[in-house]
Amino acid sequence: MTYKDLTDRLKDNFKILVSAKVVAGILSALTLLIIGRILGVEGFGLLAMIISLVEICNILLSFRIWDTSVKFIGSNINDSTKISKYITLSFLTSIASSLISFLVIVFVASNFIENFFSNNIGAKELIASYATVVLFISTNEIIDGILRVYNKYSYIFRINTYTNLFRLILILLLVLKLNPNIQNIIYCFIFSYLFGFIIRILFLKITFKDNGISINKLNMPDFKSSMDFIKFMLNAHFSNILNIANDKNLGVLAVGFLTTPYYAGLYRAARAIVKIIRRAMDPVLEIIFPELVKLYSEKNFKLYKRLIIDSTKILLIVSAVLGIAIFMFSNQIISLFFGSQFIEATLSLKILVLAMLVHNLAYWVNPSILSSGNAKFLTITTLLTTCVYCISLPYLINLMGHDGAAISLLIKNISTLILGVVFYYKFLKNKN
Repeated sequence: MTYKDLTDRLKDNFKILVSAKVVAGILSALTLLIIGRILGVEGFGLLAMIISLVEICNILLSFRIWDTSVKFIGSNINDSTKISKYITLSFLTSIASSLISFLVIVFVASNFIENFFSNNIGAKELIASYATVVLFISTNEIIDGILRVYNKYSYIFRINTYTNLFRLILILLLVLKLNPNIQNIIYCFIFSYLFGFIIRILFLKITFKDNGISINKLNMPDFKSSMDFIKFMLNAHFSNILNIANDKNLGVLAVGFLTTPYYAGLYRAARAIVKIIRRAMDPVLEIIFPELVKLYSEKNFKLYKRLIIDSTKILLIVSAVLGIAIFMFSNQIISLFFGSQFIEATLSLKILVLAMLVHNLAYWVNPSILSSGNAKFLTITTLLTTCVYCISLPYLINLMGHDGAAISLLIKNISTLILGVVFYYKFLKNKN
């Protein structure tokens, strides 16, 4: 395979996935816009804290299996028997971990959460309700990963579009016909996750049929192969636990806990807007990771390194254009999307623009470390950057409120980029 063949296929997939992200992003932004205006800053902040708490607990308890699935399926792309076994192992692991995650979150919410949400006695019921989504998250991620391995990006486009449109319609119906309180909004999210799961299953069946893959629930890899899968998964999962710091959730919770849900709402609104820049990275990441897995397994290091460098350049240009636009018109964008009541989020938004530009510049770090099989280095990298973030986060929040949380994320992303460069020169630069 020549580099031109590779890039031509990537360009086609990129166009499809970018279209999916743009459409899904618009629909998601409209949904958040409506929710933010209905609930106000305080209510929006409370909802954001509930969602963040559940998602953080799920990250801690439910293994990030899709990374491992993509790695092992992509490395055996020509062996349908092995692929079938790894898919079975992936789904069984996902079901077990999701059930454990759900039960633990409900138990914690029922018994310990009132101390965290001291001013809202209904928070534990809201958290228990939203916890239902964890039953679908892991399996949905695995299915998306399998579809990417088989270049079914047109399916991903439809899934993202249908799911986000369905959620928006539910929210609109809620506003027009029912009581748009936090509990009912949570129900809309739950139904949209269920809807997304159902349509993913339909597209996955088509993919299996097209590629001659049959799944036997009792047919799993041998003991050694299963242990290799689990060891890789545990390393990736541990890194993902630490990588909570890279997500919006920890920042939102920290701001809400150390200040009030009002400022958590401001910070979440700023994160929602700057996610536009992240949307530019997501399709590149989702397309590149399976390709890096294949190239590394083929020992085609020349194309491997060139793909990292060229994709980073393109992503940086696109991110810079979006970032400059958001930075220059941050005041107007916040007022347009969330209303003047959220205007105090302006400085946070500007700082987060810089943080997201650095984040996108370092997009290749995690997929290159995982695709090269250096999961231990990823653990070390994530441990160091998380320590930096968790030390700076409470200090800067106490000093500067929600703006301090944004600065802390910028510091964390710079640390990730520096360690990524160290990894490249240590493990990749001299490979031929």
